[in-house]
Amino acid sequence: MVTPIRPSVAIIGMGSRGLGLLERLVAHSLTRPTPMTVHLVDPQPFGPGFHLADQPDHLLLNTVCSQLTAFADERMVEGPAPLAGPSLAEWCQERDLRLADDGHTVRAGEGRPVRPNDFLPRRLLSEYLAWAAGEIAAAAPDCLTIVRHRCEAVDVRPGPTGEVVELADGSLVDADAVFVTVGHHSLYRPAAPATEPRLITRPYPLPEALDGIAPGERVAVLGMGLTAMDVIASLTLGRGGRHEPHASGLRYLPSGQEPRIVLANRSGLPSRSRPYLAPDRVRFAPLALTADAVAGLRRNRADGRLHFAEDVLPLVEAEMELAYYRTLRARECGDAATAGREFADRGREAGYESLLEESRRRWGPSPLSGVLAPAGGRQWADHDAYARWFTGEVAADLAEARAGLGVSPLKEALEVLRDHRDVLRTAVDAPGLDDASLAGFFGAFNATVNRLVIGPQLDRSAELLALVEAGVVQLGPGPRPKVIAPAGQGPWLLESTALLRPTTFEVDHVVHAHVREPAPDRVPGSLLGTLVGAGRVRTLGSRGGPAHGLDVTREGQGVGRDGDLQPRLFFLGPHTEGSSYYNHYVPSPGMPSRALMDAELALSTSLPSVITRKR
Repeated sequence: MVTPIRPSVAIIGMGSRGLGLLERLVAHSLTRPTPMTVHLVDPQPFGPGFHLADQPDHLLLNTVCSQLTAFADERMVEGPAPLAGPSLAEWCQERDLRLADDGHTVRAGEGRPVRPNDFLPRRLLSEYLAWAAGEIAAAAPDCLTIVRHRCEAVDVRPGPTGEVVELADGSLVDADAVFVTVGHHSLYRPAAPATEPRLITRPYPLPEALDGIAPGERVAVLGMGLTAMDVIASLTLGRGGRHEPHASGLRYLPSGQEPRIVLANRSGLPSRSRPYLAPDRVRFAPLALTADAVAGLRRNRADGRLHFAEDVLPLVEAEMELAYYRTLRARECGDAATAGREFADRGREAGYESLLEESRRRWGPSPLSGVLAPAGGRQWADHDAYARWFTGEVAADLAEARAGLGVSPLKEALEVLRDHRDVLRTAVDAPGLDDASLAGFFGAFNATVNRLVIGPQLDRSAELLALVEAGVVQLGPGPRPKVIAPAGQGPWLLESTALLRPTTFEVDHVVHAHVREPAPDRVPGSLLGTLVGAGRVRTLGSRGGPAHGLDVTREGQGVGRDGDLQPRLFFLGPHTEGSSYYNHYVPSPGMPSRALMDAELALSTSLPSVITRKR
């Protein structure tokens, strides 16, 4: 007699991606009660992932708190009824958490109430996700048995009827399907030893990684993105300094414990600030950069693989320009919704190309020409000229960021790269881009997008100008500096390559502040490295291109060494970058969430066979 067995699944990695899978599983079980066991495997606390609870308050999220949630709603994902729950902003307000005058310290009952557009300390997201994990697990019906394993998974092997997960303590977990959502797995492992003294290759965890830098010493911070801003905040605010309002904006009051910071990066360009997000800002549907347009272009390619520069980039540039002009029209008529309707109607009638030509004739050329071009080639007369140009660019962008979305035409144009990221994802989804385009997309284009719209909070830009004014931060020798390691106990040297009058800086320490997740097979002893080594999944690097994420299907199923599909082994999250696009984020309420849609697609692919499997 064939006896049904209780099906089981395993989720390896219980950060925000694993939590999204659990939410979807609970929703499925509430809608269609079926006996099932779900094994949750993670040595870290469930929910927060790499958002650590013990971080100081000056280390901020770069997404406003109203745009972060652990709970789905009907606009975020199609599938069983989602579990209701508060966003991070609502969770803070329910607990009367308040923001101090310094702009980052949060305490209960002290300061002003948290607002939807506040950038809050990362530790609060850690606390929120841990709380949400408990709420989601508690909502599970009796038919769903949740088993927690506070242990690391070291291998996943095929078993007699499914998969066998091996844990670090030697125990084995049988599962009919396994979902690997280990996220930024390398951050929990010790950094590789530095090749030179006084070199910090990974500046996390903060501030401990910087403890060897003494007050008054000279330190080069290489990078100008979010990691660099974290490092600077830790070496200034984290050492007792503070910013206070001043007629010119902010003034920095040193504590005397700061080092002297030299800031440099490869492009020589500052990252643009995240703009103020008005609560009533209208997010418009795309007119040029649409999923249908991308699909139509794909049909014109014999192998279905798009050429990004020829096929997709013109749509991106057109959509950005349309957003710029639509914001100008909104200024004229005093209503963004009216301007949006006018542009949508005209676009349908005449096509977006005609609408663009009409807008150019009416308002003149936009300032967007070349904004997506890779940086490089520019020179300055000397260091002073470069420093003046740099601080002028930061100040101008800061003014646009303070005006905010819906008001600044430039910021609205740049926000297209975030608003319509899902359309870019459809271009990367299989069959994806050709090899040359894949190199350009995940190389220069992705770096440009990060600089334009994934930059620091606007307060960080104001603080940077104050630090430069106070002499605590000095701009380095311009783009593409040549970094020369010390001989013996001598200093590091940073030599200019883009200044007509050469400049050299001497520093005592160098911090690499542009952290990248290594390829899944380049972390010795990791689960992903083991699975790639065993041939159970391959990396895109095996195709010879620059993208080294895991090769997975649109449903998340791993593709093995020989192109064989792994029907019960799924991979979701940052380590699949390249097979899809922009996987490292927490979902936002009220808008489609690729993270939750990926979870739903993986579950809808696996659950029918899991539930009906028999012994």
